[in-house]
Amino acid sequence: MPIYEYQCRKCGNIFEKLCFASDDEKEIGCPTCDEKDVERLLSCFSSGASGPGIGEGLGSSNCSSGGGFS
Repeated sequence: MPIYEYQCRKCGNIFEKLCFASDDEKEIGCPTCDEKDVERLLSCFSSGASGPGIGEGLGSSNCSSGGGFS
């Protein structure tokens, strides 16, 4: 069950939602204004992989402050 990051197209609020396979993305609403017009964002993730250069910085985010990929 992944956690996705969404942004409301009406008020600009960014929020997270735990999604189940049975969830309909069209029914996800902004928790601030309840608008259903939301966009799923690309987010950073961490993994438990190890090796040279892999998994470095798992204790902190390697993402830019704006989220997403840099």
